[in-house]
Amino acid sequence: MPTIKDLLLSKNRKLITVSSAASIFDALKIMAEANIGCLIVLEGNQYVGMFTERDYARKIVLEGRSSDSTTVSEIMVSDIPMLNSNDTIEQCSKIMTEKTLRYLPVFENSQLVNLISQSDIIKYTIDSQKSLIAHLQDYMNLK
Repeated sequence: MPTIKDLLLSKNRKLITVSSAASIFDALKIMAEANIGCLIVLEGNQYVGMFTERDYARKIVLEGRSSDSTTVSEIMVSDIPMLNSNDTIEQCSKIMTEKTLRYLPVFENSQLVNLISQSDIIKYTIDSQKSLIAHLQDYMNLK
């Protein structure tokens, strides 16, 4: 079974973080510049949660709050399940589906190593299937 570690080896995006004290506006600028939908939130070097576009839409826009005066720590989500890099991609998909999450943090030996998204899983699965199909075609051509 492929693991999260396998997927992370093919992922070409580094982890992008934001301070829990940053304003929502500043967090959104970071997300826009990196073209991403989620940031890992840190206090110092310690993982404390995640901030997503969904959090912004539901907790800032819909509640009429200010992006300039609200900090990331006020609306971030901190009760997210944490993946281990040795967990299978299937386990990850199951958690995301059951909890309706698009992103999950990945840890190795209690250290944050990256973030995985539904898109990462889909891309990895498609690439793996392409490889399998090519292998099977090669095998069939030998006969």
